[in-house]
Amino acid sequence: MFKKVLAMLSLVVVCLGVAGCGKTIQNYVEENMSEITNEYYQAENDNIYATLSVGTREKDYLYNGQSTESVNFMLLTLTFKNDMRDKVIHVQVKSGENTVSVEAELNNLSDAYMVDLVDTIVLGDTVEIVYENETLPLTKVSNDFQIDAQKAITIACENLSEKLEACKSYNNFNAECYLRVLNQKQNNFNELYWCFTCLNYEGESFSIIISTVDGEILAQTE
Repeated sequence: MFKKVLAMLSLVVVCLGVAGCGKTIQNYVEENMSEITNEYYQAENDNIYATLSVGTREKDYLYNGQSTESVNFMLLTLTFKNDMRDKVIHVQVKSGENTVSVEAELNNLSDAYMVDLVDTIVLGDTVEIVYENETLPLTKVSNDFQIDAQKAITIACENLSEKLEACKSYNNFNAECYLRVLNQKQNNFNELYWCFTCLNYEGESFSIIISTVDGEILAQTE
């Protein structure tokens, strides 16, 4: 009886190993995305630059090298061209026939105001931001991306394959990954870029910046 049980356990281990061998490094990465932006909006006038990132992120947002349960997010970011130091500002968000008032808090690291609109409003065909009688119609620029989120992940995996493979241990991927659209004004870019970042258990990270236009790589961690 003992020998039969031992044989069955050995068979289970072999099957798990075979299943793991069939997975590509991109499969591991996609299963361990702690944040991914799928849609991106932006607007600008003489005073404000606004972006809206829509996607999924970790429910418990921790930079610890481990990806856990995901939730939806809609992150609105407002960057003012004049010096703003209020901790909180009140803005209105209009989408379709719906209008909501929200509070955006100042993020001192990015010097921008941010608020997550998930569960606050349903995005329609049009989105507008109103602040002190200034209206900014947001454009869904991700519709024009030649390189969408999925293609960006593929490019990242191809160019960072050795570093990503090093994160594997047996059938586990000991890291978490992020895919964001870089803010043009904060980074002084003429066009929009994807930024893919991988963070492992030891707190080490590496990144690659990819053009949304043609997939050209602007920079990557050596």
